[in-house]
Amino acid sequence: MRHLAAIALAAALLTASAGASADRPQAEVVAVRFLVSEQSPERLVQALLRPVEGGLMMLGGVTAIDGTAGPGYVGVEIQFEGGATEKDVATVTGRIEELLMDSEIPVTSRTIGLAPPRSARYAVFAAGAPLGNSAQGPSR
Repeated sequence: MRHLAAIALAAALLTASAGASADRPQAEVVAVRFLVSEQSPERLVQALLRPVEGGLMMLGGVTAIDGTAGPGYVGVEIQFEGGATEKDVATVTGRIEELLMDSEIPVTSRTIGLAPPRSARYAVFAAGAPLGNSAQGPSR
């Protein structure tokens, strides 16, 4: 019986701490999503993701970049000192346009906008809180 009480207490504490962290405002990132016809993740990393990450890392105020690639998809999140702003979105958009001019892989669609960091979206999901727009990423 004591074992069940300990599990219930641990679950309650975990739920309360997850809810508290979900309530704290998260610094936003600039989220970039590319849809491409290329299906090889390895080729996407070499020909699109690495060059984009390298070109964005040189922007002022960038503190971290997190990129992923999968069949037909490349995603990049750019963190800025103090959180990203609409001005950062405009700067990233301009730089992305320059970088894509030299890309070997044609991009069929792209989305660039402010979003909570991917880790914050997963934390809310894991805590069982309603997802709302946070799991959908940017709508721009």
